[in-house]
Amino acid sequence: MNDEIVMRAATEQDAGAITTLHVASWQSSYRGVLPDSYLDGEAETERGAHWNETLSGLGPKDLVLLAEDEQGLRGFISVYWRKEPGFDAYLDNLHVRPGHRGGGLGRQLLAGALQRLIAQGARNLCLWAFDQNQGAIRFYERLGGRSLERGFDDFAGSNAPHTKIAWDDLPAFLAACKKGTSP
Repeated sequence: MNDEIVMRAATEQDAGAITTLHVASWQSSYRGVLPDSYLDGEAETERGAHWNETLSGLGPKDLVLLAEDEQGLRGFISVYWRKEPGFDAYLDNLHVRPGHRGGGLGRQLLAGALQRLIAQGARNLCLWAFDQNQGAIRFYERLGGRSLERGFDDFAGSNAPHTKIAWDDLPAFLAACKKGTSP
């Protein structure tokens, strides 16, 4: 894993690569959360349609950031402006290719997105994480995230419990990402 990582904003032409990585990440992380029939069947088509629509309709402050090396897409993050009430930014996706997790790429993607958000004037950010994905929840808590509320996500017939995690100080969140806190 000595390849140099390059980060760049996604374009509409990246929808296929993002879809492939997104589905692989969900298949690796969300067994038992989302139905296997969805993960192994319709996820590719549904996520493909989602990313084609998303990348063609990004707002001026929305961001989909890719991390690539010589072998292709290693990870991505998507953050949307004012999608969640009471928050300047909403972190919708952070995915690192299975087999490459735990090496700091998630923190690098977060740092890249946070730098852009802070430059745009964002003060706070939130996300929702499936409760069963305890690794992700611990990762975000180590980076200063605090749980705000719980609910249920009715996606693909799962109705899975999830938790809202938030940061009120984006510069502190950025500093935690840069510290190299290990997931």
